[in-house]
Amino acid sequence: MMRTLARADDAIGSAHAAERARDLYRELHRMPELSGRERETAALVAARLVDSGAQVRTRVGGHGVVGVLSNGPGPVVALRAELDGLAVAESTGLPYASDRRTSLDGRQVGVSHACGHDVHMAAVLSAVEHLAATRAQWQGTVLTVFQPAQESGKGAAAMVADGLFEREPAPHVLLAQHVRPDPLGVITLTSGAMLTSSVTLTVTVHGTGGHVGATHGTVDVVAVLLDLLATARDLASDAGVSFAVSAVHGGASQNTYPQTVRADVALRGDDERALDVLVESVTALARHVSVRSGCPRPVEVAAGTRFGPVRNDPVATERVHHSLVAGGVPTYPLHRPSAAGDDVATLVTAAGCPLVYWFIGAMDPDAFDTDALARIGRGERPAGVPANHAPEFAPHLDAVVHATRALLVAAEPWLT
Repeated sequence: MMRTLARADDAIGSAHAAERARDLYRELHRMPELSGRERETAALVAARLVDSGAQVRTRVGGHGVVGVLSNGPGPVVALRAELDGLAVAESTGLPYASDRRTSLDGRQVGVSHACGHDVHMAAVLSAVEHLAATRAQWQGTVLTVFQPAQESGKGAAAMVADGLFEREPAPHVLLAQHVRPDPLGVITLTSGAMLTSSVTLTVTVHGTGGHVGATHGTVDVVAVLLDLLATARDLASDAGVSFAVSAVHGGASQNTYPQTVRADVALRGDDERALDVLVESVTALARHVSVRSGCPRPVEVAAGTRFGPVRNDPVATERVHHSLVAGGVPTYPLHRPSAAGDDVATLVTAAGCPLVYWFIGAMDPDAFDTDALARIGRGERPAGVPANHAPEFAPHLDAVVHATRALLVAAEPWLT
């Protein structure tokens, strides 16, 4: 049966340190900001790094923050966390829930840390605090990379373009983690692919508009879009690519054909080339549908956010795995790559260093019965537990404590 960690207060040295980590997590959880708008979050992160004695550089690739905590000669370990939240209205009912709203594309939306980036930030900051207070126990340099705009897929590239790793010491390894709806403190990782590739498409169909009762000479853009998406889904299935429609926009009246309708589509798969071929196929399909349906303008297919695969370095991963197991951290193999997207590979490519990326459970163990734990152990997902990006996603308060410990234990092989 899957083991879980129990005593969170022991994870990072003391009950006081654990409570500081929880308080920081609560503060970050209340103040989410969307991609590219992380001004307050970046300011808080920078201030905490300064308080820990780190040298800090801000406004790297937007609101990115870089911190360097030096402690004599030795390897450089990079710890990465993401700054941004999501346009998801929180409905957890937590006393520290986000009630923030903001304008996005002309409409008001709720904003929350439904992906768990608040846990990641609080864990890195808490790890730095711990290291700053225990300098006699380690040697080397910790480079913290707080990345903006991860959800939009633009932040890592922006930081690299703005000189990340040119002014800071070159890392010997980059460590990153992501919470997910597994039992608290349980880590899953592999020495190969952790995340698949993905690309988003925006499909826009143009029609003529008009009254729904006067069908002659009009184009039913909704019907055209549905037909195109159904065929595109079949193409994706044949190519072994996941196909999901995440949003549809268009129409304002029950008795009027919209002039345009737009859909946002996410494609995910293990093979980047298969994704590229599928995008080409969907684009060709759109041209055909435009002509067949009498659209006054060609159907537009625009590629948007793209995430490359995330692959762990085998040698570095083995070092981290050994350290985690020796440290008593419940650690299990990842049976198949996650279909979530992350641009962390852009950072390690620019740095020229190995990556070790893992998932860490963030949910109350009491939410999982014996069958659910067994399913997770087999690499399956249990039902009934809110996942990342859901309005109800609510990491346990101790998730930040265990995530902090995971970073510290994972970094030990280098910081000795």
